[in-house]
Amino acid sequence: MKVLIVGLGLIGGAYAKKLSELGYTVYGSNHRQESINYALENKYIVEGDINPKKYFSLVDMVIIATYPSHIINFLKENNAYFRNGLLITDVTGVKSNYIEEATKLAYPATYLAHHPMAGREKKGIEYAKEVVFSKANFIITPLNGVEYEQKYFDMLYKIGKDLEFKHISKLDTKSHDFMIGYTSQLAHAIAVALVNSDTKPDTKLYIGDSYRDLTRIAMINEVMWTELFFENKEFLLENIDLFINQLENIKSSLVNNDAEKLKELFRRSTKIRKEMVE
Repeated sequence: MKVLIVGLGLIGGAYAKKLSELGYTVYGSNHRQESINYALENKYIVEGDINPKKYFSLVDMVIIATYPSHIINFLKENNAYFRNGLLITDVTGVKSNYIEEATKLAYPATYLAHHPMAGREKKGIEYAKEVVFSKANFIITPLNGVEYEQKYFDMLYKIGKDLEFKHISKLDTKSHDFMIGYTSQLAHAIAVALVNSDTKPDTKLYIGDSYRDLTRIAMINEVMWTELFFENKEFLLENIDLFINQLENIKSSLVNNDAEKLKELFRRSTKIRKEMVE
């Protein structure tokens, strides 16, 4: 399969590296020539250019690995070069706010998004080799009301399988965004809030594995995650409220010296977590 990756950052670079190793023909485009040069020097891509237009006629799939705010502009600028049979997808972590417009702008190509739930707390193609897909989930996110040819699902499924993602699933865009608001964005919000609530200068002398595990993702790409939070504001706020309610349950157990209620909360979380990882 021939693929064009637009956006040679952490995830785009990781896709390029792995797919090239698997025998895909991978082209690359990025607004920074330095990233293209790095990808060429490390054989992540066979060819690259700041201007992606010349590659659309050569490839089967375009993978957009840019920030969410760049997707619509990219599609507007390049629509005249899209063709029937071309699959355009993206890897961004939110879908609902732009997906309908993206689907229209991609025509006559087909737009079918997906979300690889993998990454690192670092940014840039230089760290792409550190991204591990084998423990991550891969979600294909069709837009409700759109009929897709099966071959496009098959193409994305092949990408997910070849990259060795742990689990490949399909979820409509709105359901995806609610779920990601809980499993990803809320988790990042909790990590950031926990780190920022630190009031002591020597906390680092007393942390253990629990703190390290909970706060790794607090080292965050502030530009990208600000976009993601605002793009998914409605669902994220709903999930924050649900979390606050549970935190209040723990607080009230302590205020009221209710040990049995606290134990029940612990038993419930243990059961749910165990079922998630089995």
